[in-house]
Amino acid sequence: MNEVQAQKLSPQDIETAVDRLEHYMTDTLSRFVQCRSLLGEEIPAAEFLEAELAALGLQSERIALRTEDIEGLPLYSPACCPDGGRFNVLACHEPTRSTGRSVLFNGHLDVVPTGPEHLWAESPFKGSLHDGWLFGRGAGDMKAGIVCSLAAFKALQDLGMQPAALVGFNGVLEEENTGNGTLATISALKSALGVAKLSSFDAVLIPEPTQEGLMSAQVGVFWMYVDIIGKPAHASLMTTGINPVDLGVRVVDAIKQIEHEWNLPENRHPAYRDHAHPINFNLGQIHAGDWNSSVPSVCTLGLRLSCYPDMPVETAKARIEACIRQVEQEVAQPDTQFIIRYEGFHAPGCEYDLDVPALRLLADMHRHVAGEAPESIALTGTTDGRHFHFMTDVPVTCYGPVSRNYHGFNESVSVQSMLRVAKTFALFLNEWCGVEPKRS
Repeated sequence: MNEVQAQKLSPQDIETAVDRLEHYMTDTLSRFVQCRSLLGEEIPAAEFLEAELAALGLQSERIALRTEDIEGLPLYSPACCPDGGRFNVLACHEPTRSTGRSVLFNGHLDVVPTGPEHLWAESPFKGSLHDGWLFGRGAGDMKAGIVCSLAAFKALQDLGMQPAALVGFNGVLEEENTGNGTLATISALKSALGVAKLSSFDAVLIPEPTQEGLMSAQVGVFWMYVDIIGKPAHASLMTTGINPVDLGVRVVDAIKQIEHEWNLPENRHPAYRDHAHPINFNLGQIHAGDWNSSVPSVCTLGLRLSCYPDMPVETAKARIEACIRQVEQEVAQPDTQFIIRYEGFHAPGCEYDLDVPALRLLADMHRHVAGEAPESIALTGTTDGRHFHFMTDVPVTCYGPVSRNYHGFNESVSVQSMLRVAKTFALFLNEWCGVEPKRS
């Protein structure tokens, strides 16, 4: 904190200002959802965020995703698609006179596939509002959280004020499959010479859909592919062939035994003692065959695997690989082959210290708005928080609105929860950054 004390607005005025922004928030989120930002197709969403930031008087810079710049870093995850000229969007508000502490809001632009769109109640990219919930792919995970951070900033502006400290907004790529978008931004900010450099920020808030809880831990996650080569044959002579799908089932059954072992109470990490099922091995894809009357030649398994924060990803990979090689030995025949490869997440788990000034303040602001303390949540997935945890000394957590069915059909986010989160963020900015008169 600088010697000159920052000004403060009244909490009641801030909450009223956010309430007045309900239509702004639902309209912005609806249009944001309409930007189909699947893997490799995020540029329309990035351009949309640029425009929304410009409407708040903030100029953005584009941070290109260039694999050659980051592939040597420890937290790099093997790419799933070409860089293709895609970019993160970073905008920073600079105060007239810095008298407060700074914060970076970090949120991802990419969304996961929808599955068959006809199985949704409405188009997944329509962004419809029904009974207090806004629907669409990415509505909850996590475009709503980004909108909450924008609304918090706008609420202060609508009161004629602005944060009296640096405030950054970072929209990133590939959180859902590699995390390389945030990695690219951190790498760029570590070497930046201007105002927007990583050491300029005193806290990082990631508005993931945490159901208004504060993230205290996350598991390690990695993606593995297993290509199983069998022996094709005519279906009428299938006993002369070797069906790789059958071998794939054996692989899944074997690694599920490890999943069961790691979930046993005596094997759990302390942060996950009370969780129903913290370690999840998911068979997300299976591809095999090209003709109903032929024994397939190849079966490919796409697996999402996880481990506790105290287990290195390399250790978990070695354990799973050894299990698969054991299956390979058990079924070994001259025509079979098991090929293990990695694309996507190589994401270590970690724990977060919530007992630091920035995150205690965030919890206090939530308590003021919601009337109760936020829950501390040990996530069974991964987030971009790991990059800030391992690569910086800046306190970080995830905190965002109540959402339903993310990664499923009819994903949606609660509008009332969005308002509470936006109020929490605005109150946080008021206390953490302080405020000063808005530049005209």
